[in-house]
Amino acid sequence: MTNTTDPESSNQTSSGRTESDRLLKRGRLKTLVQRPEIGPFGVLILLILALGFFSIPAGVDTWNPFAGEGFNALGIRNNTRLIAQLGIIALGAGLLIVAGEFDLSIGSMIGFAGMCMGVMLKWGFHVNLPWWVNTPEGLTFGWVQVLSIPTVDPWLAVCLTLCFTLFFGWLIGFIVVRTGLASFIVSLSFLFFLRGLTEVSYRAFNKAPNQSAGSTQVSDLPDIKNIIHLPERGEIELSKAKKLPHEDLMSVYDTMTPDQIVSLTEKITFNNIRFAETKTQINETKALESFARDLKFAEQSGNTTLQETLKTRIENLDIPPVAPKTVTDADIARAHLESFPTVNPLADFFGGDILERLFDWLYVIGWNVNNYGNQFAPGLYSAVMIWLIIAAAAYLVLSRTQAGNWIYSTGGNLEAAKANGVPTGKVKISLFMFSAFCATIFAACQVFETNAADAAKGNLKELEAIAAAVIGG
Repeated sequence: MTNTTDPESSNQTSSGRTESDRLLKRGRLKTLVQRPEIGPFGVLILLILALGFFSIPAGVDTWNPFAGEGFNALGIRNNTRLIAQLGIIALGAGLLIVAGEFDLSIGSMIGFAGMCMGVMLKWGFHVNLPWWVNTPEGLTFGWVQVLSIPTVDPWLAVCLTLCFTLFFGWLIGFIVVRTGLASFIVSLSFLFFLRGLTEVSYRAFNKAPNQSAGSTQVSDLPDIKNIIHLPERGEIELSKAKKLPHEDLMSVYDTMTPDQIVSLTEKITFNNIRFAETKTQINETKALESFARDLKFAEQSGNTTLQETLKTRIENLDIPPVAPKTVTDADIARAHLESFPTVNPLADFFGGDILERLFDWLYVIGWNVNNYGNQFAPGLYSAVMIWLIIAAAAYLVLSRTQAGNWIYSTGGNLEAAKANGVPTGKVKISLFMFSAFCATIFAACQVFETNAADAAKGNLKELEAIAAAVIGG
């Protein structure tokens, strides 16, 4: 008996689609909507609108989300910092997720890295080993100092911290690969280990003689990113340089060229005039609000005489303008100090600002201005630039290199990847080290930005990083 089959039915799939459907030309809109990136992008738009809407000040009657404080200069500066810092550690967590692993030690690694940098920047780097020591009482067991660096600069602090964190990242990956234990379990154990090691180290190093337990933070570091060099004073913080005696400021003024003096005089004069105009507007607004409040009480009490008197005062209100402050040579010298380059460019790279000229121009055109007429924000945090650099590097690795193919294949089918010669063990260990690297960069941005370190830094950041990587696609 011959079994005949309809050609069209043979080309039909279980879902009801035919082979010809695959060849149909789709519209651009339909193709765009079906892309996997459209979901996270839609969530991003909703978050931006929510940020603007819920940051609208109370009493402002508007539905424009861009009228909120979340989209003024300071709001953009602060929000982009949070986004960039979270994005840095999300990159490390995201690449690990692509390879099929998790790292729950990111938050503790941030606290540990911050502790290492903070302690070394304050007390230096010293290595003591237990050994037999000759004393007047005889041979006893004690500590021998084999290495001592009293003053550690930012370069050495970051490099030594990277040595420690990359070692722990390697160790986590090594244990996962060699034992076959779930990365969830191994990294969770290191979460508690690193958090405990961080707190014990703080209490051991940061303990005053009259205290039984040390503090878990270092908060009195100098403003390393803003240390400049003055010929007569040497290295000094910018804030302290601006408070130098008048004679020292005049010595700085004498080194300036006529063009520099004219340029800074115009800039300071413009700032003083804007501040005076804003102060005048504030005084006028306060006076009008006071009269309006008194007028409302007079209307409620029915005092017509007082109402007429207040209305007349409001109509004839004349607030004397605030006189702009006169520019002095000392003001010019202080402004010139801001142009001095920092002696610690690495600290400025992690904790400084970018796009400062753009934000200066936005102040000139009247957008980057606070309620008192001063510049609202000096620029964006450097963490934004660092995040974009690491993101671009990660994108190039994933999309353009053999290492990217290895990462995808390791997370897709581990056994097939091994059969095709992919060094899956090295891939996983490298990605755990990359996660530790991202945590160290995050910590460096915090330490050099705030000039402080705390054991609580990075708490629960591992969950935020994983959530950002998953929701972001």
